[in-house]
Amino acid sequence: MTDTAPDTTPDSAEMGAEIERLRAKNAELLAELKTFKSKATDSGTELEALRSRVDEYRLHRPVADLLSKVLVASKYSAAELAEHFKFELNDAGEIEMRDAEGKPVMVADKVDGESVTRPIKLEEDEVWRYLAHDYGKLNHIVRGSKASGSGAPPSGRPSSAPHRQAPASPKGEGFGLR
Repeated sequence: MTDTAPDTTPDSAEMGAEIERLRAKNAELLAELKTFKSKATDSGTELEALRSRVDEYRLHRPVADLLSKVLVASKYSAAELAEHFKFELNDAGEIEMRDAEGKPVMVADKVDGESVTRPIKLEEDEVWRYLAHDYGKLNHIVRGSKASGSGAPPSGRPSSAPHRQAPASPKGEGFGLR
């Protein structure tokens, strides 16, 4: 007696059908993958555009406004300033002035008679003071002081204009007397 096990191997027609079904599923999955990749690329492009707009409003415009107040012809002077300093957003989202090595620019203050260093504030007077006095290498592009000298308000007349005096009139003529 011979025991013969039933033949459970699929025939070639069944295997061909299974291969075709797997190929169709593979093509479907590849199409989905392609769609997801294009959506991810579009989202990445949109994200970069939004980041550049945020940088424009939070970094570039405030810095350009500050430099227009501190530098002479800021459009051209900013390029020279960029050789020495750069402005970046820190982790807290605040604008920081950094040196060429990427370190925050520090200034010294006197507090209770002691010198304390701190990062420079992005304020017109403080940046101007640092560039004009503390750093000193960029004096040729930093605006001059707005001090006018005496502190007196302008009189409205140029200082070189001669003062006119009324001609002296003889006594008594104003009343019809001779």
